[in-house]
Amino acid sequence: MKKIKEIFQKRPVLMFWILAILLATALIPVAIIIFTKFPDFGKDIDVVTDGKGYNTNILYSLPIALKVSGGVWFAFILLAWPATASVSGIISSFILKQKAGIKELFKKFRFWAPELSAKKGIKIWLQAILLAVSINVVFSILRNYISDVGPQEFFKINTVYTVWEIIFIFITSLFFDGGGLMEEIGWRGFALPRLQMKFTPLNSSIILGVMWSLWHIPVKIDVLISSPLSYFFSFYFIFTLVCILYSIVITYFYNRLGGSILIGVAFHGLMNDSTGLKTIFNADSLVINDFVDTGLLAIIFMAVVFVILYKEGPMLGKRETK
Repeated sequence: MKKIKEIFQKRPVLMFWILAILLATALIPVAIIIFTKFPDFGKDIDVVTDGKGYNTNILYSLPIALKVSGGVWFAFILLAWPATASVSGIISSFILKQKAGIKELFKKFRFWAPELSAKKGIKIWLQAILLAVSINVVFSILRNYISDVGPQEFFKINTVYTVWEIIFIFITSLFFDGGGLMEEIGWRGFALPRLQMKFTPLNSSIILGVMWSLWHIPVKIDVLISSPLSYFFSFYFIFTLVCILYSIVITYFYNRLGGSILIGVAFHGLMNDSTGLKTIFNADSLVINDFVDTGLLAIIFMAVVFVILYKEGPMLGKRETK
């Protein structure tokens, strides 16, 4: 145990990342068994929900999943896979400082730092939420633009949810998204603060974005298996770029709030878009492949990051402590 602790002390973020990947990889056999044993899970969900399907919002989707055959196992794997990042962060914190390390980790599970006024904290949160919504809606509009959708259909709302469902899913996705809630204790709780001790916030975000992207490979093993290698590597290059840009934006709000894991959870949840805002203006017949979709998202995030860097520079909202 002493030797392990020494290794973690020398390279805490690297070891955290390796552990997260190992945990995610270890779940691949379990996932294969589940997907093989219950191949009709998606179809069954569509039947139960009248075509609405399964989304990443835990509070909305978990009760639905439990109604179909194999649902409990799908719920397990769809939550366990992203949770490997946070589990790794908790284990790494314990190895480094035992109970004190875990307490330190969850200390930033807050809306904003104590020294920040509620007025300023709420203002920053509203800015982050508005930005996430705007990115999703602009993404939907751009999908129409590159698909030559007619002017009469350009802003026609298309959603499978009622107004009340959208409101419920949107609000709860701030804190109960399967990706945001299960991952961010690791990425923004354990890794980001430690990276910012050694590097500028910009460089820290770039490093974290690459690590975050590569961690997804075991989680996206189905894409690797079902796609030609040339497509997979092309897609993954763009996906990594998005993860980097995404990380820069989250770091910006994280730092402005004085260190908040919750803003990472919320922004991550909104960008996973269980409310369907990314396709809110798109007809069901509109089909765009993952490569083009990810490229569109990268373009939008590039514009956002350019504005942030112009305003804040490489410190991304972090203030020097005296």
